[in-house]
Amino acid sequence: MIRRPLAAALLLWALGCNGKPAPAPATMPAPAPEADAEAAAACTRDIECTDGWHPQMPGCGVTDRCVEGTCGAPPALTGEATAETGRLVFEGATGEIAFQVEVQDDDFEVQRGMMCRRSMQPGWGMLFLMPRTRVQRFWMKNTLIPLDMVFLDEDWKVVGVVAEAAPQTLTGRSVDAPSRYVLELAGGAAAKAGVQAGVQARFYPPAAADR
Repeated sequence: MIRRPLAAALLLWALGCNGKPAPAPATMPAPAPEADAEAAAACTRDIECTDGWHPQMPGCGVTDRCVEGTCGAPPALTGEATAETGRLVFEGATGEIAFQVEVQDDDFEVQRGMMCRRSMQPGWGMLFLMPRTRVQRFWMKNTLIPLDMVFLDEDWKVVGVVAEAAPQTLTGRSVDAPSRYVLELAGGAAAKAGVQAGVQARFYPPAAADR
């Protein structure tokens, strides 16, 4: 049992000098969730953001890429261009049609391509800068949405289009003519934009490429 003098002292301390309740102590902010910390993980290469998954493995992995130094959703999923985003402009019969593009030129990303993504923003695509001109062949392993594949020569002229490639198939997709660059678009986007063999394009590299 608390004696009366001690109980009175405790009451005065709780009320404060003016008889009013003392303010509650400030609370510390809650730590950020662990998932947020992982999403902001620093990186220098895309492969660091895949949690050990590789395109040759069965099944899908995470779609995160190393975007401006941190692991996060790729621009073609979010629709938010970065300094690493390029542009490909086609000179159509009714005017110019532009696509924002994720640019891939390393072995890992050329193999991964559009694997495991369930959507792509309108007006976006993925551009592959291949090491040499030849008949390029792509497949749809672990790819979840139909894609158009636009094949371009060294002068950025379209030499052929594979339309509406079916998802999750291992059939090689190509055109008869040699090409140096390949653009992947959402299925049906090429026809809608009037992109076909003979159409000329211009490529604007990412701003990061000038650094």
